[in-house]
Amino acid sequence: MISDEDFAAACELAYGELLERAPFDTGNLALNAIKIEFPSPQECRIYVDEDIAPYMPYTNEPWEHKWIKMGNFKPGQVVERFRTWDNPNEGWWNDTCEYLINLMADLLGGEIKKT
Repeated sequence: MISDEDFAAACELAYGELLERAPFDTGNLALNAIKIEFPSPQECRIYVDEDIAPYMPYTNEPWEHKWIKMGNFKPGQVVERFRTWDNPNEGWWNDTCEYLINLMADLLGGEIKKT
């Protein structure tokens, strides 16, 4: 059994890694929406508060190549363009979670079992 202090340190490390890997445009997601809580000494919750960053799921998803309306070229002008670029952050959440699962298993001496 690991100590409460070691568990808390591992959770804080995972939280820090998540913050570092989060997309950072305005900083809202990393600085305000990603939270850590300790309901008990042996329980840690790291999550994204979607009330603060409701767009978070879209940062992880592929972008569809389609016609989109874009503004702010000239005041009052809206231009329709075909979006052909990909989401530069696509898969960041999944990749980070996979990394953190392995990190926590290594740090805490756990074994990963896929069911």
